[in-house]
Amino acid sequence: MKIRRGNVWTIRTIRGKFLMLTLLLTVVPMFVLTFTFHRIAVHSLVGKAEERATQSRQMSESFLNRTIADLHDLTNAILGNPEVQAILQLRPKDDYEFLRNVDRVNKIIRAQTQTKSYIISTLIYAPGGGEHQSFYQGNDSIRFGGLPTELEARIYYDQLRSDNRIMWHDGSPFHGTLDPSDDNEHLYVGKLLRQTEGNYEDIGFLMLEIEKVHFFSGISVLNPNEKEQFWIVDSGGNPVYQMPEDAIADHRALREVAVEAEASPTKDKGWTSWNGKRTMVSYAPLAANQWTLLHLADGDALFKDANQIGRWTIETFLVVLLIGWIVTYRMSDTIRRPLRRLRRLMSTTSGMAVVLPPFDPLDEVGQIGDRFERMMQENKELNDRVYEALLSRKEAEFRALQAQINPHFLYNTLESLNGLALANGQNEMSEVIGALGKFFRIALSQGSEEIRVANEAEHAGAYVRVQQFRFKDKLEWISEIDENILHCRVPKLIFQPIVENAIYHGAKRRKDIVYLMLTGVREKERLRFSISDDGNGISEQRLDAIRRTLDGQLEEVDAIGFGLRNVHERLRHYGSEYGVQIASELGKYTTVTLYVPIHEEQS
Repeated sequence: MKIRRGNVWTIRTIRGKFLMLTLLLTVVPMFVLTFTFHRIAVHSLVGKAEERATQSRQMSESFLNRTIADLHDLTNAILGNPEVQAILQLRPKDDYEFLRNVDRVNKIIRAQTQTKSYIISTLIYAPGGGEHQSFYQGNDSIRFGGLPTELEARIYYDQLRSDNRIMWHDGSPFHGTLDPSDDNEHLYVGKLLRQTEGNYEDIGFLMLEIEKVHFFSGISVLNPNEKEQFWIVDSGGNPVYQMPEDAIADHRALREVAVEAEASPTKDKGWTSWNGKRTMVSYAPLAANQWTLLHLADGDALFKDANQIGRWTIETFLVVLLIGWIVTYRMSDTIRRPLRRLRRLMSTTSGMAVVLPPFDPLDEVGQIGDRFERMMQENKELNDRVYEALLSRKEAEFRALQAQINPHFLYNTLESLNGLALANGQNEMSEVIGALGKFFRIALSQGSEEIRVANEAEHAGAYVRVQQFRFKDKLEWISEIDENILHCRVPKLIFQPIVENAIYHGAKRRKDIVYLMLTGVREKERLRFSISDDGNGISEQRLDAIRRTLDGQLEEVDAIGFGLRNVHERLRHYGSEYGVQIASELGKYTTVTLYVPIHEEQS
């Protein structure tokens, strides 16, 4: 309902206010927030994806450069070894001395390279040894197994002396017996060997054969895949290695990157077309023969999350808008009608004429607000007083029930009797007295009202041991409690009264063995313990009387014993979902189930 006041329309009804409030507080803000959130999410996610891609390239770059630097240090360590220097500068007298020198060199190299799994073969060339005494071969290798010819080695040696630097090769540099295009799995590193003293003359070269898979394996921790690839290319844009290994090359894009890398060796972010897809590219040089590390990230993968969030945001806005209007329209009726009925009900039961509070007379909430507030305050005060009274009563009853068992004097006496029995050689009597003493010691529990499940089970076991002394060879005790609940705390003295009933009512007048079993498990938000015996059982009539007494339907004190009532009332103190349940069949079994709240032990 709208009332015109001058040039202002005032909305007075609940339905009108709800609808207007929904329009103001949902539609406009939701539209603004949706657009803002979408833009922020897209910018943030894409930025993080690009940053992660750049970090992946930087991590792989750092790893490969460290590996290359480590390999350079290794070659220096081999070439600078005094024994290697001495062997290569002296021409062997005969073949036997040459073979001994080869073995000595190989031992030195193996000691240096044994931690480098990617080095599969080594070769040292010392000019002047002739066709048969110039090559010091390391491991057996598919490349060096045939050895280069003297001419090939000499040409390569002259090239190293001319360039005066370490040289990397994608494939074997020796072509006499092998087409280098067939070798896609190995790298070859050659380094000039010089004297470390004197005039520092050139005395040969060292070549290492490297398996690509192991050398570049460190990049695999970044999980390269079809959407995120790593490429290592030479200065001409030719692929040296790629991860994943089955990635398909776009040679046009690789050549463009190689050309661009000459002018700008490093790029953190750029965009290109890779096999027809928009792809983010970043690259950086490696410390190895003008190679470039290239990282590719598929553009669709980078924008996938952002686009998905955009769709979800728009869909959410439309759904929330529709639901908001429907709920608001329905809620206006569901609130208005009950409030009107409540107003009439309160006016009728008050016994006096309705006195309207100083609120707008067309506002239903205003009509009942003041009266309802006073009633709530009065009810709260009354409920607080009733709750405190009930709580005090329950605490008094609980402490009274606990105080009925006070075995201090018995425990001290049993300690004396135990010592006397041991002094007189009464071992069995001492064992029973010790069990009884443990029973009372756990019952005391230093005045605590709760003990651990393990201690409560031990308490029941001690009681059974005492009874086994009385009922010779008639009782067998089995305790199977889940280890995960042994640390939980439960009210003390809840097992022993049930076990006592099982012994005196279940084992009475039985000549054969009676089995008693205690089990315990966690069941959702509570603990469930069961104490079972295969004794006399309970008749259907008496079982019904016991159940009704526990439920408060009967006032017959004799229907159940004090111990069972004590346990049930103490557990019911924690809530109606806790307490004791009994199942039995005459002449077969009796099972008493206890439902106990879970109280974790404080560390």
